[in-house]
Amino acid sequence: MDDLTNPCFECGQCCQHFRVSFYHAEIEGNNVGKVPFALTSQINDHLVCMKGTELGKGRCIALNYAEETGYRCSIYELRPTPCREFELYENGKPNAKCNELRVNIGLSPLPDKMTF
Repeated sequence: MDDLTNPCFECGQCCQHFRVSFYHAEIEGNNVGKVPFALTSQINDHLVCMKGTELGKGRCIALNYAEETGYRCSIYELRPTPCREFELYENGKPNAKCNELRVNIGLSPLPDKMTF
């Protein structure tokens, strides 16, 4: 996918709206996980979340923005399961929640068909 046409890079709202919670085994240092420990907050004995998203409607600590490149995840290759599973398109149709978040900030909804 060409970076210039990826609609995520102009939006970043999923990383600024949802609480990004996941099973603690995804944290680095336990022989399985890769998410940097320093970027997480403990929720309970089994769950953690990305810092900044503890209450929802907060910016994930891993989200960066630059005028030239737009929104980018600083740990993209290490991101947790909820981030890996949030898709722009589900079963060939635009993700309704993604479109809702985009429209709420004045962006156009995703096209009916993936064009990038």
